[in-house]
Amino acid sequence: MEKCNKYICVFGLAEEFLEEIVCNDPRLNESILKEHLRGDPEPADISDVNRRLISSLSNRNMMSAVIGFDKRKEKMREILFEYKPSKILAIYKNSEELLEKFKKEFHLKNVQGKRNLWRKFSEGVLSGSSFLVAFKNKEDLDTFIKTFTFNKYTKAALPMLLSKEIKGFGFALSCDFLKESGYRDYPKPDVHLIEIFYRLGLVESRDQYEVYKSIVEMADAVKKDAYTVDKTFWLISSGYFHRNEIKVGGRREEFIKSVKTNKLWK
Repeated sequence: MEKCNKYICVFGLAEEFLEEIVCNDPRLNESILKEHLRGDPEPADISDVNRRLISSLSNRNMMSAVIGFDKRKEKMREILFEYKPSKILAIYKNSEELLEKFKKEFHLKNVQGKRNLWRKFSEGVLSGSSFLVAFKNKEDLDTFIKTFTFNKYTKAALPMLLSKEIKGFGFALSCDFLKESGYRDYPKPDVHLIEIFYRLGLVESRDQYEVYKSIVEMADAVKKDAYTVDKTFWLISSGYFHRNEIKVGGRREEFIKSVKTNKLWK
């Protein structure tokens, strides 16, 4: 089977599998599914983009539990001046000053180490704000991002650029930020999608970059945006309809097996 046809086959089976999950759970319905596939509304302005950037930063590895961004969001908003990049940079001349502010407000201890997560978070906030302050407004940022949507290679170049400009942003986290900021051409090659694409032979390795390109190729083949493709596999794999706090149990392994045994796949 040609690769394009494989993409169409796998995604079609994924849509059917997800529909079955929704139909078989009385807590779920088509409206809930559509809401999850629709995603969050686009950020209103650069400050809102920066809030989402900082939120993505706080999701890095063990940082989520340590930083507790969502639990501290009101205080974070105050400390970071409504997330306005120019204001953050004007008040905090460097990451040490921001770290000291966090230390004082949240009564932090033992933050001196270079690998301390609050220190890393502070560095990310400052470098992220430095990146965003270069744009006059959100429309200016949108124009910049659209220049990368030519093909799978240019779409991959933007997360790479962000991973270099923003401390703490690797390739996958950069994708997460773009995806959750309303830029639907940018999927996130997380562990679930890596396993599905590798074990179904859609990629030759578990390399994030290769899986990312393959997701973009699939999106083109099935005429969907990359966010929809990403979210379809993620919902199957995680079993977590987070907008409604509904957990149905991850079914990644079952899905992979169902594809391999399906007559359309042979």
